[in-house]
Amino acid sequence: MAFARASVLGLAVAVLLLASSCGGGSTPAAPGAPATAAPDPVSDGGGESATANSCPIGQGDPAAGCTSRSPQLTAFVEAAIDRLVRERPELFNTQEEAGEGTGQYRVLDREGYLEGVVANLRAAGLCAERALDRERVVAKSTNAFSEEWDVLTASGFIRRGSYSYRQTCEPAAFPLAAADLVAFVRTAFFSFECPAGVVAPHPNQGQLPVACDGYVTASPKQKNGDDVPASIHGPGVEWELRSGEDVVRVEPDWRFTNPYNKFLRPTGVVGGFVLCATVLEKTGCLNGRTIP
Repeated sequence: MAFARASVLGLAVAVLLLASSCGGGSTPAAPGAPATAAPDPVSDGGGESATANSCPIGQGDPAAGCTSRSPQLTAFVEAAIDRLVRERPELFNTQEEAGEGTGQYRVLDREGYLEGVVANLRAAGLCAERALDRERVVAKSTNAFSEEWDVLTASGFIRRGSYSYRQTCEPAAFPLAAADLVAFVRTAFFSFECPAGVVAPHPNQGQLPVACDGYVTASPKQKNGDDVPASIHGPGVEWELRSGEDVVRVEPDWRFTNPYNKFLRPTGVVGGFVLCATVLEKTGCLNGRTIP
């Protein structure tokens, strides 16, 4: 949908974007931050991974509440995009727009674009990084709040203005240490191998027929139940069979050599067992039972 970018925040934003397009001027103070002159952006568009960024404002709060409201950093996000279009035109096809006259150009290099937006937000004095899903951008000028922006459409065009804003978190929700992102670990069956004629129960029941082999996985989860990306929590996981040594044997995942998966072989004894996995000091257990 076409729209006039200068109307996003009125004349003040129009002046900001015009000054930026002329290659100079200072960025106005973001909410909660002193006014600073924006340095040149990082020329290669590089940025650190989520949670790896050193933010001078400080850490975020893993218990932050997030909801949609009136954004305060729109001008900075728009200026970061405009500067990237100007400084790195090879990332775009400026002859193709999602809407005529909108500046929502075709993005030719998704990674370069997203990393470049983050780099330009940082150059303007904000803390910024890519969200955990690597698809969105988060930014803050103070620890009182942070905002999340979806600046790239599914069809590969720049997304701008109010259409790109997603939510505000209070207090700021980033950056976080990996251990803060893991709220709990879900340890559960995910599949079985059974001989013909044996019907395996649903994995959520935690039951393993003595005639079957079972596959268990440990999944580090965020507080909302979403998986924590492997790039964040890393390969470290500790397994412990706390009870049931006479009921099951725990073996490595021979199919995919994934340390977060285990292979359970029943011994033939019907009884209970407790298999636990610990990731970044968070432990989740499967309270399972073998059945005839």
